[in-house]
Amino acid sequence: MEADNRVWKSYVWHEGKCFFVSTIKRDFGTYEGMVRGEETLTWEYDWEKNERGKLIGQSGGVLDHQAICRCLINFGEMPDAYDERYLRFR
Repeated sequence: MEADNRVWKSYVWHEGKCFFVSTIKRDFGTYEGMVRGEETLTWEYDWEKNERGKLIGQSGGVLDHQAICRCLINFGEMPDAYDERYLRFR
């Protein structure tokens, strides 16, 4: 089992609100055993206090990271993975 590795960190703003998007490579337990893959987590973020707030989403790897950032910049929210707004950025 390897340590988690940072892949990509982004801070994204929409109308004065900040979000923190982080993609890491980590080990996942599955029915078939341990696998290594990427995971993207998204939080509300307080830039002044340098603190993460509420977790607002969990997704896959770097393609999801990029699409999430684009949705946050354009809409200020992380749409459902099947939302047309999200799919067009993927």
